[in-house]
Amino acid sequence: MTTAHGTGQETPQETPRGPGQGAPEGFLCVEGQTKFLETFLPVRNEVLHDFYRTSRRSRSSRTSRTSRTSRAPRTGKRKDLRAAVRLLGGGAKDTVPDLYRLYYNRLFSMIWLALDWGPYTAEIRQVADPQQRIHLSQVNSVDRCWQPAVESAPRDGRLIEVGTGLSDGWARIAHLLPQVEIVSLTIERDQAEIGRRIAERLGLSDRVTFRVGDLFDPATTRDLAGSADAVTAMGVVPHFPPPRKAEGMRAMAAMLKPGAPLQIFDAYRVRPFSRFMDRALISSLCWYPTRDELRDALDEAGLSLTRFDAYDAESCLQFADDTRGTDQLRREFGPVVAWVFPRIVSRFMKGLLAPQDSVYLSAVRR
Repeated sequence: MTTAHGTGQETPQETPRGPGQGAPEGFLCVEGQTKFLETFLPVRNEVLHDFYRTSRRSRSSRTSRTSRTSRAPRTGKRKDLRAAVRLLGGGAKDTVPDLYRLYYNRLFSMIWLALDWGPYTAEIRQVADPQQRIHLSQVNSVDRCWQPAVESAPRDGRLIEVGTGLSDGWARIAHLLPQVEIVSLTIERDQAEIGRRIAERLGLSDRVTFRVGDLFDPATTRDLAGSADAVTAMGVVPHFPPPRKAEGMRAMAAMLKPGAPLQIFDAYRVRPFSRFMDRALISSLCWYPTRDELRDALDEAGLSLTRFDAYDAESCLQFADDTRGTDQLRREFGPVVAWVFPRIVSRFMKGLLAPQDSVYLSAVRR
């Protein structure tokens, strides 16, 4: 098992393992990751813009048809902004489905490539543009998390991603390994639809399939049992309730071929969260384990660790500092949201990351 980074152990924090002998060109290096972003980001951004614009228009049309009062309704922006503020405070349960889909997700998508952070390497820190640093840290995290599969899985094998996010994971792996079949699982139908549109635009529809379902429902993955050369989850384990973390890991591991790796990028608590962060995380159905709880869940799931590369908070906190607005954010949501929202995100991310270590781990079934 490899040693931990950034926690006083042998391997230096800024010296990740290099790509293996058979690693594809551009893997684990800023130059190759930048080339991927140049192809991927314009497509992803256009698909997201069209998807949320169409969805918001549909919602506005439904609202106007069902209105029965003579009083003029509040503008969509004002209504959504007030709902966003209430949601940040843990309330507004009646507005969550539409708000999360059509407002909150869109806001986040304009700042982040996906809802995952990544440690900043020395090379990434030297990049001048803060938004590019964020994008590179996330693509680098995909590379680091998927590293065992990229270096050892059959080039025409099957790789399974748990958690589609905003499609940076499967798209990056499809770019690196042009022969593999990829299955991306998500519980959110919008993520799957966005992924399908991106795959179509990138000419990858014949290699990537998207499946909507609950990992805890055996029917979701029954036909995938024992078929994967690797299964990967980034930012997924905290969404498993504390009593079900081992169950979720078993469900992911059940899709693996014998000896194939389960690959995870996530975080564990090294000290308690603030009261505000506890409330915010519970509101968003997130439960971060401690290091011991994470290891215990892996053991209970019948998994043996082969890698546990940990990074302390300082490696990731610049990610929070780099969250900021864009011209598109101002055009779409106005100057107030463009100024306030990135500051809320930065404060939230600091509150989330400061009490945690981040970890890339791999495990195999015993």
